[in-house]
Amino acid sequence: MATLAQMDRLIGRALFDAEFRALLLADPEQAARQLRYRLDGGQIARIRSLDAQALDEIARRFESAIAQPVQSLSFW
Repeated sequence: MATLAQMDRLIGRALFDAEFRALLLADPEQAARQLRYRLDGGQIARIRSLDAQALDEIARRFESAIAQPVQSLSFW
């Protein structure tokens, strides 16, 4: 059973990596194995119940947000 921190990393990687996101949605167990995690039945079921389009949209928005230039905090 993956810990909460491991599940966070699994979903976090899916947000940054479209290929991994596709694998996670298609085969959660295989995706978890790539990170050396083991999922239990409930975790697999929850991942399989994710809305792929919603996850893609979250990833797109997140990518767009981090691509924005950071305003300098410098006084110069």
